[in-house]
Amino acid sequence: MLNINNKPWDKLRSIDVRKYLDNPDSCENFFFEYKEDKESPQKLAKEISAFANTYGGYVFLGVDDDKNVLGCVEWTEQRIHVTIHDNLTPTPNFDVKRFVLKGKKIFVIKVEEGVIPPYMTNDGKMYERISSGSFPVSKSAKSQKVERTQSIKDLSALNQLYEKRKDQIRRIKDKIELPEIRIENSVHSKLFAYLDFGFSMVTTDISRTRDKFNKADLEKIGKYLRSFNSGFGISFIGDSYLFSFGTLVSKDTRGKHIPAENGYHNFMEVMYDGSVCGRILLTGEENDECIDVKVVFALMNEIYPTVYSMIFGEKFYKTFVHANQYEKLTVVKQFVPIYDMSVSDSLEVRERYKRYLPEHRKKYGNNIIIIGGRLPRNDYLIIDRRFFDKGNIKYNSENLYRELFYSSYKSLGYIDSPNDLKVDSEKNE
Repeated sequence: MLNINNKPWDKLRSIDVRKYLDNPDSCENFFFEYKEDKESPQKLAKEISAFANTYGGYVFLGVDDDKNVLGCVEWTEQRIHVTIHDNLTPTPNFDVKRFVLKGKKIFVIKVEEGVIPPYMTNDGKMYERISSGSFPVSKSAKSQKVERTQSIKDLSALNQLYEKRKDQIRRIKDKIELPEIRIENSVHSKLFAYLDFGFSMVTTDISRTRDKFNKADLEKIGKYLRSFNSGFGISFIGDSYLFSFGTLVSKDTRGKHIPAENGYHNFMEVMYDGSVCGRILLTGEENDECIDVKVVFALMNEIYPTVYSMIFGEKFYKTFVHANQYEKLTVVKQFVPIYDMSVSDSLEVRERYKRYLPEHRKKYGNNIIIIGGRLPRNDYLIIDRRFFDKGNIKYNSENLYRELFYSSYKSLGYIDSPNDLKVDSEKNE
């Protein structure tokens, strides 16, 4: 995408915006749009949709068509964010900067080319950028001939948008979904099920996200993981950190230890752009029926989100746009899930569980797991600002981390969730 006054977005200053507007050639075009303060939220959403569905661009808010700086009174940065999040589905990748020119406040909205088009407004319309204007992909025409011609153009535009979407979905799949574990290997005699999870991240400032990634205090993270008194590892592979938990090995026919098959481990891969993929194993002795599933609760509720937050910090929510999330449970052998309350758990938690389990089984019987499943079943769950608003959840980094790592399988098998069971992260500190 073009830069304003040849300056990267993170280095753009008021003087650069002024120089750009003073340039006689800086009129409205394919990548630039000027809007006054009186512009309605619906019309602003239309422009954002058009840029996201095409090749991205900039909206100057507080500037008229003749490039006169009129300033903004009604529009604020918060109102811009709310308008875009509330009026477009899905939420495009955008950022907002405030500038003061000639004593007047204006906003510049940078809209990236959308990765999962089409981007539709609340009235069900989608727009594309043509020359210096934004036009609906499907629109009426006065004559049958023009209408027929327009329909062909609209169909072509729609096909392009949906092909782009399908291509991006394939990219997300390749990025965050893991290959299945082959069950022929003897290593699987103790494997009953495994949970795969992941999310593909979009932020407003990839350079800032990558900077956080590169400056992560891995020694501090290692100290945190060591507090759980289990084997762990931290590796740097390509553009990713790989965090592994526990030590799992296999044995050959002679009982000799051999490396386990690829992917047979509890691990989380964190990519430089904030995306994640990972796996949690549910294991037991070969002839077991009851399998401890507390590991899902511990890793997804406590360890994984904590490690992730230690990398990206307290202000992560400020650059977050949206994430495409999924999880998949694969059942290798049927089993009965239990929470193995060891002596390392607090007495209160153990007593609560002792009371909970008999009551649950009295109502529902033996909660045996026979098959797995993928959530969501089709496509991916989109987590964005609107997701928080609909759920009446406060939008901050703490809640964002929790939702990104939320697992629908953390209370695996149980109808009345034992949600008062907690992993005591403080016990070893």
